[in-house]
Amino acid sequence: MFVYMYLRTTKRKNKDGSVVQYYQLAHNVRDPITRKPVAKILHNFGRADKIDRDQLVRLCRSIARVCGVTVIDPINEAD
Repeated sequence: MFVYMYLRTTKRKNKDGSVVQYYQLAHNVRDPITRKPVAKILHNFGRADKIDRDQLVRLCRSIARVCGVTVIDPINEAD
């Protein structure tokens, strides 16, 4: 069985009308009763505006190293 993980983004609207976005590492599992896929959250990274982008890039590079692929960060490559 393969587990496909992805970076999930969710949005929430505050009372003042501003929108806050959250990042989560998730994968889908099929509910045995309804037979519909349901997202299972593996890790909550927190608010997108408060997350350290460099830490996410390091995580991507660490995963990529194990998989034998290269991650190119277009923001830091432009320097």
